Amino acid sequence: MMVKDRNADKRLEYNRQILDVEREQDDIQNQKSEMKRALENFENEISRSFNKLQELDGEMIRQGSIAAQWEQQEHQGRNSYIRNFINNQEEEVALAYSKMSQETEDKKESLQKERDSLAWD
Repeated sequence: MMVKDRNADKRLEYNRQILDVEREQDDIQNQKSEMKRALENFENEISRSFNKLQELDGEMIRQGSIAAQWEQQEHQGRNSYIRNFINNQEEEVALAYSKMSQETEDKKESLQKERDSLAWD
């Protein structure tokens, strides 16, 4: 007659929890990739818009508009501000996702350690 491993159910539960954490890690990685793509798309769109503005400003300056020179400087300042803002957002997003990834990795390691400490009998 075989004796049932008393910790088999606990081990099974830990394995389920570990699998849940691994799914959470995958979700975090997917969200991070989506956020990165969204920020890159936003940055590209902003670049295209500012390039168009610069072309228009350049044309107005060639036509002798003094106001266009001032506007060009304003646009360059705004472009610089927005690029810095986007870069800061990218850094904050990277830090937040790094923190979440580390937290889930710690949680997974803790569950694995608890599971592995169960006696086999």
